[in-house]
Amino acid sequence: MLKSYTQLHFVDEKAKVNASYYVTKLLPNLIKDCRHLRLFQQDGASAHTAALVQDWIKKKCPGFTGKNEWPPNSPDLSPLDYHDS
Repeated sequence: MLKSYTQLHFVDEKAKVNASYYVTKLLPNLIKDCRHLRLFQQDGASAHTAALVQDWIKKKCPGFTGKNEWPPNSPDLSPLDYHDS
């Protein structure tokens, strides 16, 4: 059975979450959880959209949807509404 949530992952106190921190400290643990999820969604934060992060996830997560394929910002749009079959 697939889980629909991840464990909590905490950022080090006073850490600046940039692309480098995200790739080295957070993503390795998030990706472990990602294998059990139906959807791994990020927002438009600069640490999420950086080329370093996008490339890292593309290599580690087959089927990753890159930032250029994300739906436009909309309070009424959910990932399920945007699914392309």
